[in-house]
Amino acid sequence: MTVAFGHMLNAGLTIALASAAAALTEHPSTAAILTLSVTVGTWILNFNRGGAGRDLGAARRPTRRRPWWPSFSTASFAWTWSSSPVHWRSRVDVSPRSGCASACPFAGGLQESIVLAAVTVLAVVSGSAAWPSWDLSENRMNSFSEADEQALARIRAPLGIEVHLAPEDPRRADLDRKAIAKLRRVLPAMHVQYVSATSIGLFEQNTPHYGEIWYELGGKKEMSRATTAESALETIYDLAGVKPPIENDDVFRGHPLAVAPKGAAAMFYGIWPALVVVGAFFIRRRQA
Repeated sequence: MTVAFGHMLNAGLTIALASAAAALTEHPSTAAILTLSVTVGTWILNFNRGGAGRDLGAARRPTRRRPWWPSFSTASFAWTWSSSPVHWRSRVDVSPRSGCASACPFAGGLQESIVLAAVTVLAVVSGSAAWPSWDLSENRMNSFSEADEQALARIRAPLGIEVHLAPEDPRRADLDRKAIAKLRRVLPAMHVQYVSATSIGLFEQNTPHYGEIWYELGGKKEMSRATTAESALETIYDLAGVKPPIENDDVFRGHPLAVAPKGAAAMFYGIWPALVVVGAFFIRRRQA
């Protein structure tokens, strides 16, 4: 349900952007080109910034806060301008000689747009400071164990992480997905700094500090090169002086099939091939 809702938000943002472009342009083709230009432009920014999540698809990613506000505000903007019967050229003419400085629908649409932009900025800024989250998955693949989260919640000092890995380095992707993304949900005051001279790191392998991951907590620093979640937790516990929680065997291992599939062999090796042969016989007979 979470993934489906995220895709729906992404589609809503794209549709709202297209609607806003259609409300401000003369022809649907112009609106389509404008929407495509914005979409491709965000892809280019995302590619040049090393996949930092600045494209429209970032609206459905869990690391982005309040993704429904861009969709809602863009759709409201499109409705505000499309509801006016005035041609778009007259909307930009608010000079006193036009006689439309305060009476034409453009004035009301402009005021509504300004209020909408202010409300959107306020909602996005305030929403970015909110960090509550709930893991509804059974295997907790995107979170630490409950015992580890309780232990991390007792750490009050801000955590700083300095990563000497290039954006395209697979180790950085593993670290972001397996450790940093989970830590952000538990430690909102965590600050992560990435240090790299290139985007792929191909010519940085021989530099002295490439591949190092520095953790700083409470004035103490410790270096590690492992990108696993277990290594990150061990380092953080050592710096904080917190005793690691005892591991339990209550680990989700899926839902194995406990009952033998009766009749599966007869279905796959007997009934199904027989249906295929009979169907082919009738098809060939009709064609003949």
